[in-house]
Amino acid sequence: MKKVKLIIGTVNSCSVLEGKKRLEELYEKSYKPFLRLVHSSSLPVTIFYSGELLSWLIDKHDGMQMLINDIVKRRKIEFLGGGYYSPLFSLIPRKDRVGQIEMLTTEIRRRFGRRPRGMWITEKVWEPSMPMTMNNAGMEFSFIDEEFFEDAGLYNGELYRPCVTEDQGKKVVLFPISNRIISQFLLEEPERIIDKIKACGSEKEERIITMLIPGEGLDFSDGAEQKLKSFFELLDNNKKHIDVILPGRVVRDLGAMKKVYFGCVSPGDIGRWSGPVFREQLSSQENRNSPASELRSVNTQSFFRHFLAKYPESNYLYSRMMDVHKLISQMRGDRQRKKSAELELYKSQSHSAFWYGGGTPGIYSVDARHKAYSSLIEAEKFTRERTGFRSSLQKDDFDMDGLDEIIYRGLSLNVNIHCKGGVIFELDYFRTPHNYLATIARHHEWYHDDEPADKYTRNTFVDHFFQPDEKIEKFIDMSYREAGDFISGIYSIDKLNRERKEVIFKRCGNIITKKSKFPVMVQKSYTLKRNIIVVEYEITNNSDSVLNTAFGSEINLSFNENEDIDIIVPGKNKVLSNEGGIFSTENFTKMLIKDKKRKVNIALTSDVGALLWGFPVKTRTGTGKTVEILYQENCFIPHWNISLGPGKVWKNRLQLRIDRKVKGDE
Repeated sequence: MKKVKLIIGTVNSCSVLEGKKRLEELYEKSYKPFLRLVHSSSLPVTIFYSGELLSWLIDKHDGMQMLINDIVKRRKIEFLGGGYYSPLFSLIPRKDRVGQIEMLTTEIRRRFGRRPRGMWITEKVWEPSMPMTMNNAGMEFSFIDEEFFEDAGLYNGELYRPCVTEDQGKKVVLFPISNRIISQFLLEEPERIIDKIKACGSEKEERIITMLIPGEGLDFSDGAEQKLKSFFELLDNNKKHIDVILPGRVVRDLGAMKKVYFGCVSPGDIGRWSGPVFREQLSSQENRNSPASELRSVNTQSFFRHFLAKYPESNYLYSRMMDVHKLISQMRGDRQRKKSAELELYKSQSHSAFWYGGGTPGIYSVDARHKAYSSLIEAEKFTRERTGFRSSLQKDDFDMDGLDEIIYRGLSLNVNIHCKGGVIFELDYFRTPHNYLATIARHHEWYHDDEPADKYTRNTFVDHFFQPDEKIEKFIDMSYREAGDFISGIYSIDKLNRERKEVIFKRCGNIITKKSKFPVMVQKSYTLKRNIIVVEYEITNNSDSVLNTAFGSEINLSFNENEDIDIIVPGKNKVLSNEGGIFSTENFTKMLIKDKKRKVNIALTSDVGALLWGFPVKTRTGTGKTVEILYQENCFIPHWNISLGPGKVWKNRLQLRIDRKVKGDE
């Protein structure tokens, strides 16, 4: 029986968004103890740290640099490269892919004097263009799940050998990750794991087992220490059967390999989470009594980009990232400014804000979304000339859906307006920097039972028509009846004045009451100024009957927490006094929102007095012991009961103003 070659190590990529407390806990319970074990052992290990995590660990803990350097000198460690800010390579431009990899390569060389030859692919999301990216960045090999080898038609001994793949003549080596053994590593005794590794051996050929274990899952305070020590000792005692190796040395010695092509593949869980959960599936008679865990997505294709279709908010962020990438590519002259802009762009590409897979909050993390947009705003700042920048208003298919959006770039504000609903879907304030529309709707996930799910994305100036006696509770849980077809209806651009920064949207739609159907035209005119957005509404009753309805203009704004803001209506006390931050106040004409974290005041005014509703929007994420109720944004709905005769017009003017607090402002 020939020796089994074993590649063993850890993959460490905890996001710095997890916070100092969580990072310190992982350092003490996982990262440091594992390195000490490696230091005391004679076995070589393969390790990946994301760039952000590596910098944080070494900058905060001087001893870690010394410990790793000592292991490096003894040639007992091989570092894997990858994307510095843990990007999903399939979502970012090829130039940025190479830039991120080279950035982490430079960091590893600077700190440890070693250049990585292989890399870790974030979340193991593979696309056929990856070989060219890797090769152009100087990477020779990587790792993907053994299941993908099976899907590519490999079997038996081929599942224990690396293969070669290529794109446009650029080739790389791929090792299969032995998930069957990894999944049992902490569940079974070390002796059993050793037996399973030895059982993979063959008389005819050398076989390679790859065990790259998530470092965050090795809790040395909860039994992992003894198991790992025993496992390492057993490996030392079984050198006749198991040879622990470093992948870089294997690649040097490999001869002819099987050439294999892989499609767009993601780990199974990602494939399931990326598909839609259809309401028909959940409401069908046969599933009505099924446990939520069995009501999985019906989409079985394992393709990560489906998240861009499942979550419109993910597509907005992706589109903004591509927009900033284009702005940077157009920069000329000042190389340092361009380099600074690229750095901020790379920060925005951290994968967590683009998707959700049931473990960490992902796209449901308000901090992750805010950080991504903040970096993109900072990047755009660098693309603007130091002098001579002029605000602009233009049409562009920003989100690549076939419809032109209105894009306003100003000195203080960026405002993006969608023809679908005539709503603002991005509101960047440059002085902070912050996107107040880094919001997310309450999407229905497979584990949800009776949680309310939103019927639309949480944008600003969303046009509602409902019953005059509608209750706020029904609006919050989405059990109210929408009478109009304007929320997601397409508005036409009636007029665009680039000089005055004005745009007029119109939609001829219908309002359906219990008795009749009323043709109605809604015209909304936006005027965009330095730090002010003015919206003028004209609602025309085109029917032959009197229309009695309630019209509301929904405004969503995203902060870090509901507690981070004070909401003040002149003449009244602070209105966040009711349970849960829910409030309803009459005769609204002016409201002041104080963003205490960013020291920003947001003023909303209405020419016509309204009944104002407000509440924080929260989502339930996770299952089992990891369920979290997460704040996402605050929703405000000023609304008016209107009665319009045939041909009559109702008018109102809303203004949203954003300012930094001045000295002495209370």
